[in-house]
Amino acid sequence: MPDISVVIPVYNKEKYIVETIQSVLEQTLDNFELILVDDGSTDTSLQKMQSFDDDRINIVQQPNQGVAIARNTGVRRAKSGLIAFLDADDTWLPNHLDEIMQLVQEFKDAAFYATAYQVQFKNHQYLIVHPFNEKRLQLKPYYRYDKGHALFYTSNFAIKKDVFLKEKGFTSGIDAEDTQFFIRIGQKYPLAYSRTVTMNHLNEADNSLFNRYQLEKKIALLDFFKKDELNDSYLKTYLDLHRFTWAVEALINHNDLMAKQLIKEIDVNNLNWKQKLLLRLPAFLLRLLKNIQRKMKGSGIFWSAFSK
Repeated sequence: MPDISVVIPVYNKEKYIVETIQSVLEQTLDNFELILVDDGSTDTSLQKMQSFDDDRINIVQQPNQGVAIARNTGVRRAKSGLIAFLDADDTWLPNHLDEIMQLVQEFKDAAFYATAYQVQFKNHQYLIVHPFNEKRLQLKPYYRYDKGHALFYTSNFAIKKDVFLKEKGFTSGIDAEDTQFFIRIGQKYPLAYSRTVTMNHLNEADNSLFNRYQLEKKIALLDFFKKDELNDSYLKTYLDLHRFTWAVEALINHNDLMAKQLIKEIDVNNLNWKQKLLLRLPAFLLRLLKNIQRKMKGSGIFWSAFSK
């Protein structure tokens, strides 16, 4: 029985999938199974997956049905009671699974687990490590501590299989299905978090799950939690920070009506001074600042409205 089952959904990731798989095979914890779910790829992704000769790898093929169903398929095939997810254009550092297992052992009440990570730009890396005093700790609800720089994504996330199945997995047919799932389980269960960096997120990957959502579809996420946020101040703050981000994006893209609606729903007490200022700026100046931010990132300088 493997200690942990690793699920990677794959759709047209021929450029990245070899490095992603290799990062799993190089884990210091070696008692795992790797389930690769080919979601109807039309490039050479499947052939590249089949080129690996390792008994721990199991390739599942299905017609293209989207990443939510691909992940759910992988979980159903899993032999372990613990599931770790990885996107096909991200990579793990060799310590990732060991660190997840350490969280499992230390925090018996937790239902899901996450680690710190780094974002890989073209020439630079940016560490996302939240400033808790403890190296490892339990959080509930996790979104109380998520102030704009996400605590985790699917690639540095693991969960108990029975909890995943009880909560019916990822919802298909929507965008931001991962964020929607994280909020759902975060409302009910504790997260165990490690400040150790174990995952590398490739920010500029072609067809990246991180970048593919359209603004209108992102905003639909809010509809799932309209009632819940009325009685959960931490969730309200978390969603207001999303509203802020999307309002700025709408203004930059000349969608004043959408921006106005989002801003109307924000409790400004949930924003910092920089965020309040940005919402007052004209669109042309926001576009200028966005271009400056991109150039700064290219030089390894990171500025964010979410940083103090």
